[in-house]
Amino acid sequence: AVPSEAATARVEWAADGSLRLVAQRRLSASAPVRLDFGPRTNAELLVARGEVLAANPHDAVGFHIEASTLAQGSLREREQLLQSRLGLGLEAELRLHPSGTLDPITLEALAVLSAPPSHLAALARSQVFAPLPPVLELAALATLRHVCVVRLGRYGSSLDEDEEAALALEQQQ
Repeated sequence: AVPSEAATARVEWAADGSLRLVAQRRLSASAPVRLDFGPRTNAELLVARGEVLAANPHDAVGFHIEASTLAQGSLREREQLLQSRLGLGLEAELRLHPSGTLDPITLEALAVLSAPPSHLAALARSQVFAPLPPVLELAALATLRHVCVVRLGRYGSSLDEDEEAALALEQQQ
């Protein structure tokens, strides 16, 4: 799998149901055939193809906020706001990129999910993807931090401990 600009061929389904590999430009006999599998995260490529891309612009980690952790009194209002503003459900998958950047949909959804109930009406009246008031941006980022701490807390060891264990296994072999 390669980024689309490096692809040298594409796969097409023929009318008879067979698969065809079609060169996108003239290739020499020894040139490698490179395919673009579309915008896939490294996790998707690993499962489907057994490979990952070092600089994959589509790589992201999916997560969701469990509805049971939200303020129950405003659950319906949050759900309506997510649907009307972003077309998302209450426990929709959000994405965090390895660079730490948040796409606008994720930041906006986190703001809706974490806003104090008194701020929901103002958020509903604001333009989608407009800069968030500091109180909402801080609430969104605090929620993201909490999600990361909870999710990472489910693992039995730290990355450093995992690397030490892997090194110890290599030395035993």
